[in-house]
Amino acid sequence: MHALDRGGDGLPVVLLHAFPLDHRVWDDVVALLPADLRPIAVDLPGLGSPTVGEPSLERAVDGVLALLDDLGLDRAVVAGLSTGGYVAAMLAGRAPERVAALALCDTTTVVGPPDEPDARQETARQLEGALGIAAVMDSVTDGLGPHAGPELAGRVAQMIEGQVPGDVAWVCRALAVRPDTTEALRAHPGPVLLLFGEHDTPTPPEQRLPELQAVRPDATSVVVPGSGHLTALEQPAAVADALAALAGRAS
Repeated sequence: MHALDRGGDGLPVVLLHAFPLDHRVWDDVVALLPADLRPIAVDLPGLGSPTVGEPSLERAVDGVLALLDDLGLDRAVVAGLSTGGYVAAMLAGRAPERVAALALCDTTTVVGPPDEPDARQETARQLEGALGIAAVMDSVTDGLGPHAGPELAGRVAQMIEGQVPGDVAWVCRALAVRPDTTEALRAHPGPVLLLFGEHDTPTPPEQRLPELQAVRPDATSVVVPGSGHLTALEQPAAVADALAALAGRAS
């Protein structure tokens, strides 16, 4: 699994990105995290890392666990944005002893929007047809809030345009069969951060945050003013501050 590791002896912070982007979603957050943390920004399978076998987000969990093993790391703070949040919660459910703290950003634990199974299967077919990568270019406008300018839109578009359509189709099919991770969140023994952009359209905070708070009433909740879905790109300082505070609560 491809990852950008800042290195050092600090507490590892694994950063899992949104669909259909890559680890660069986290670049500005990584630059702002304190020196006593070790950010590791991962490319998910099909979005910068190789796909393996039948489409499943379990392959992403496999990859993160193998990466931690390869780096000799027993535990890490795990933060996931959107699709990365699905993977983070699945990881916490499968290997809770490896997750020192869990951050779910602009995501949900229930099956359904923004990843309706039938819609994701149709997008996979479009990616493999005449549309190619254009089938997911609406992620640029869907992901950004009303205050995001052309520079951010260009960065998002560049990430998407660099993806391989067939690999992105694999991810769509994995999203179509993703599991509910509500119980994984409920059972996680460590501290939890729930973070949303104020103007997040795919996972609206007025709906999704109360759902998650009902599962984890002890979680720290943050709504980032002015941001859309891609909080790590739009408001990296707020995200970095929230992650640093979460890491401080990890034991």
